[in-house]
Amino acid sequence: MMTTPWRIGAAIPVLNEWRFLPAVVGQLLSVVDRVVLLRGLRSLSGAPVAYSPIPRMDPRVEVLEGVWSGEAATRNAGIDFLEDCEHVIGIDTDEVFSEKDLRAIVSVCRDERPEILAVPLHTYWKTSQHRIEPPEPGTIKLVLRRDRRYAGLRTVAGNVRTLDAWCHHLSYVRTDAELQEKLQTWGHAQEVVPGWFERVWKGWDSNHELHDLHPVHPAAYARAVEAPDRELPEILETWGCR
Repeated sequence: MMTTPWRIGAAIPVLNEWRFLPAVVGQLLSVVDRVVLLRGLRSLSGAPVAYSPIPRMDPRVEVLEGVWSGEAATRNAGIDFLEDCEHVIGIDTDEVFSEKDLRAIVSVCRDERPEILAVPLHTYWKTSQHRIEPPEPGTIKLVLRRDRRYAGLRTVAGNVRTLDAWCHHLSYVRTDAELQEKLQTWGHAQEVVPGWFERVWKGWDSNHELHDLHPVHPAAYARAVEAPDRELPEILETWGCR
């Protein structure tokens, strides 16, 4: 009897965040069988969006457009779409890994077939050489077996296998304009601390000693420190990401 080969896919939600996508997609295409972009036709906050065109990408990248009720529904649509993949990496457009860690993630999924694979993360602030310290507690539920589904902001029920493979999360490596669009369109738009953009985001440029930096839960980002990383800039440069 012939057995169905194990396959792994990746689903990437996107609105207008193209800056680091070449690195994310470029890395993934070396280790996964399918990649789908989930292009939301409405922002998670409901705010109007001036949509930029989808840039030219590798022809292997598939695009699924739709209107989804939230982040969990968006990610679940990607799992449904990749129905021939036993595992799906639910990754954002600003999350990159070292080549070693990414291959370890895929290897564990192939060999151990976990229900849910989670990884810790470093979150970067303003530049790829400044990151939040201490790191955010917990992990992100990065890979789901195809019978699992998200129930919230990367909340999943099931058995979790945690792997020591760090996600480099570039969520706050943005220009002022990019950051303002994020604040207006993400699902937490109504929760942003009043005056945060001017007081914290702009204020940090002249005072790196500022603390409690997170726009919704200030204490979650205690401070941003310079943390030179040789590998991350090399990854971004390889894929033409500045």
